[in-house]
Amino acid sequence: MYNFGAFAPFQWANRNKVLILTYHRFGREKAHGKISAAEFETHLEYLKRHNRVLPLAETIECLNQGKTLPPNATVLTIDDGYSDAFDIAFPLLKKFGFPATVYAVTDFLDEKIWLWTDLMRYVLLNTKEDEVNIEFGELDTIKAHLTDDATRMETVKRINERLKKLPDLDKDAKIIEIADALSVVIPELPTMEFAPVNWAQALEMDAENVRVESHTVTHPILTNIGQNALDFEMQTSKKRLEEMLGRRIDHFCYPNGSLDKNVCEAAKNAGYSSAVTTTYGFNDAATDRFLMNRIDAQSAIESFAQSASGFESARQRIFNAKTRRSKDAKIFYSEEQTIKP
Repeated sequence: MYNFGAFAPFQWANRNKVLILTYHRFGREKAHGKISAAEFETHLEYLKRHNRVLPLAETIECLNQGKTLPPNATVLTIDDGYSDAFDIAFPLLKKFGFPATVYAVTDFLDEKIWLWTDLMRYVLLNTKEDEVNIEFGELDTIKAHLTDDATRMETVKRINERLKKLPDLDKDAKIIEIADALSVVIPELPTMEFAPVNWAQALEMDAENVRVESHTVTHPILTNIGQNALDFEMQTSKKRLEEMLGRRIDHFCYPNGSLDKNVCEAAKNAGYSSAVTTTYGFNDAATDRFLMNRIDAQSAIESFAQSASGFESARQRIFNAKTRRSKDAKIFYSEEQTIKP
């Protein structure tokens, strides 16, 4: 469909907006939760034909100064700083001459921590139990049969969604409780599957226009921590990156896209110039620089093109408008019935 120009009208309609794409994990081959090298290369080929890929810093500067951006301006972002960003994504970005931004978790790069969202992945992929029964409250229990990797990863997703709602210390305690219940000992440092880039690799990428920016120190849910911890996460990650990369760090990414007014203010006070969310959509000059929208890069090229062109965004707007009209109609009908004598 995308090869026959079906999305061209949407690309034209969004030509003056900025698309920020989000990536996380990459693999040599297709794998759950990862973009394969072949899929990523297909994405980059699509962008070469239809979009203009720009550095994040240049894009933000142009928006701030009211400068005209090229049509279909696009920014590539990679969250967290896994080793596959260097091993798989970086060579392909160099091949196409595309800039990108890697939002890195500094304690992860310092090899001090796991990314906590990976802990349940490790536990459920390594437990010998074939079912789980995890309580998060009297009326909230996750039960699942672990028949294969797909059901294990789906269960991980459900568990992590619950963990994200807990205060930080409670979350850490619950992870240990679950690991103990499933008889899994978590290694002190991430295994190869979950390992970060090292600082030498980060420096190499940063020197070749795949810039490394801030994604906190430990990747907490920022709305679940106190003010002192929030300031520490914002400021210390910035200082550590500046120390290791030898340049100013200006851009930030909210872990999990979780934020409120206080978190936004903390990002501004820490000295950043922009921050990206996980809110779906495009951006323009009116977009708050600390609430920049992004769109997840879907593996399949058809889905990728649908989102990158703006087709999916338009479809969602139409669907939401229809839903609102339907709700309004129901309210009106209900009120009509109520006031009839």
